[in-house]
Amino acid sequence: MYEPRVGDPGVNKLSITAPDVVYGHRTCQTREVKWLCLDSIYQKFYRPSFYDIGGTYVQDVADYWFSFKTEQVGSTFLLHIFICNHGVSSFSVALSCGNKLKVDKKSDTVYLQQYLTEFQFKQLTELSHTYLTTYSFTELDIQCLKNRKLYIAAAFPFADAEGVSLEVIDNIKLNHDCSALLADPIGSDFVIESADGIKFHIHKVILTAHSEVFKAMLKGETAESQNSYVKLIDVSGEDLKYMLEYIYTGTVKDIEYTNFGSLLMLADRYNLRGLWELSEFALSEHMTSDNALDILIIGDMYDSDFLKSEALKFIKENKEVIHSSSFNEITNPVLLKQLCTYMTE
Repeated sequence: MYEPRVGDPGVNKLSITAPDVVYGHRTCQTREVKWLCLDSIYQKFYRPSFYDIGGTYVQDVADYWFSFKTEQVGSTFLLHIFICNHGVSSFSVALSCGNKLKVDKKSDTVYLQQYLTEFQFKQLTELSHTYLTTYSFTELDIQCLKNRKLYIAAAFPFADAEGVSLEVIDNIKLNHDCSALLADPIGSDFVIESADGIKFHIHKVILTAHSEVFKAMLKGETAESQNSYVKLIDVSGEDLKYMLEYIYTGTVKDIEYTNFGSLLMLADRYNLRGLWELSEFALSEHMTSDNALDILIIGDMYDSDFLKSEALKFIKENKEVIHSSSFNEITNPVLLKQLCTYMTE
């Protein structure tokens, strides 16, 4: 699985005219692909058939063509993605994994998460129409697609590295993993202490490379920079450990036991966009009747439209949730009104 492309332009800049968006016959270079754009998708779910998405090119020569098929099985709506290659080729293509729809209200855009799953193909014959993956949605999911386009994150991982094996790529990734420096902090030049007194010896250069907030903290004549020390008085040692693990490695391994509500707060505070995406994804994937209202409150507190949307859909499908004690913890009247309105629609 690929990490979210944190350095990419935000989704609020998505447009069918952007050079990295595949849409119809407009020219999008294979090496630049970042999104597939599906138009009128709401109506097409109710008219099951095959539809074109668009193609990619090398200069002006057609390279790949994407298409999709819609299908309805009971109350489940299926979206099947296909690719057609021009010429005999071996290639890899990566697409959004999971079915989590995210709505960017500023741009009125709906898109699938930017974690990507890779698909590899060997020596396909010319014009092979090849199945890639299927996304499934509920009726509540597709309501948000009315009058909107759907964007699916996409990439050709080896478009700039033809002939380079996956093993070589994995070795390169491994060499950029700094977990060894976190476990044995040779050359550390900064100390972060948690609220419960746990100290972590770390490296300024790694902190500043990943967070503009830490970069500002450690720049110039700040007390933290001069003392090479800071204490985070409201962050536990456990949460700090997982945040640093993400900074040093780009992921968090112990997903099942990590408090992603706290990590979402830290991601927001220290402007760690990748950790924010990971926390949203983990919270939505582990939603239950016991924590759905808590996740709704967290989503509202940190302005996560995605978490709020996922929690509202879950609560509407599991109405017993509103009888939990967490309902009384909703102190925002706007959120309470939004919940009640959504439940009665």
